[in-house]
Amino acid sequence: MLEKYSTNAVAAKIRAVCGRMLTMDDFMEMVAKRSVAEVADYLAHTPRYSERLRDIDPNTVHRGFLEQLLDEENYTLYRRLTSFSGLEDKPFYDFLLKRHECRQLINLVNAVSCGLQLSFVQTLPSYLINGSRIDFLALARCRSVEELTAALKGTRYYKLFRSFGRTPEGKVDFTDAEIKLRTSLYEGLIEDVEKSGFGRDGDELLSLIRSEIDVINIINAYRLKAFFGYTPDEIRKTVLPFTQMGKTSMNKLYNCPEAGKMRNVVAASPYGRYMSAEDDDIEPPLRKRTLTTMKHTLARTCAAPVSLYAFMYVCENELRNIVRVIEGVRYDVDPAMIYKLLIF
Repeated sequence: MLEKYSTNAVAAKIRAVCGRMLTMDDFMEMVAKRSVAEVADYLAHTPRYSERLRDIDPNTVHRGFLEQLLDEENYTLYRRLTSFSGLEDKPFYDFLLKRHECRQLINLVNAVSCGLQLSFVQTLPSYLINGSRIDFLALARCRSVEELTAALKGTRYYKLFRSFGRTPEGKVDFTDAEIKLRTSLYEGLIEDVEKSGFGRDGDELLSLIRSEIDVINIINAYRLKAFFGYTPDEIRKTVLPFTQMGKTSMNKLYNCPEAGKMRNVVAASPYGRYMSAEDDDIEPPLRKRTLTTMKHTLARTCAAPVSLYAFMYVCENELRNIVRVIEGVRYDVDPAMIYKLLIF
């Protein structure tokens, strides 16, 4: 009974935080700003970010540092929500930390391969240094993927790094490394849900996760077909091996001979609700569909794992929107064009 109360309390607390999130009107105000400093100042006066940004000087804050602070706010909020009800020790509730670990390991493989370890350290989130069992600062001193692999011995990533494919020149195949890291992430996440005894809530959570993966795979397949002319077999080698829509339906998409046919297949699928003939890119309507699903889920569920997963997706989408605004304002992009890129 106490655990049930705790999970309901998490959902209630999340709804309260949702009331402080940025609105479409906030973004309308921000896209009209003339500098990153003005955007930072606006954010510093919102209920959502005022506490995190209260000590910054908007006139001198660097764009990258501003984005790090906003990202840190999301992570801190996530940790606050899990510790609030004593949920942080359950495997599933580490999903955001594991997601950030995966993201940074992908960045690190790329940085080491290009000799850019210093720039990697400069962008490494402090919460990951303190919260992860992986010593990222030690990894950043490695000068090759082979050294990275050796340094990861004793972690769950060691065997994975050893399995990375090689290019004809003998270098690590970065695409293969990224796919394997992302596959491992979702494989572990799904396993954690299945072992956590969430019951019906677990079924709903798995549906959300697999639908999110479907969207990732659809966008990836479309880009590879439209811009690089990949064959169906080449596309299938790049996708994450999980699906909500079903392998038959996804293979129908991958087997399309051209990108235009892919658009038609997606438009006729459950993911095509927000697509229109005027869209130049299929990504925004697909992302909007996922975001809408997550928001609808938040509005009706009282289950902590479902609420938390959906909420963090909404938070990360908000951060992506803010970054798009910052980049657009920085490069003096037309406000209407910036706003069009935002996902609501």
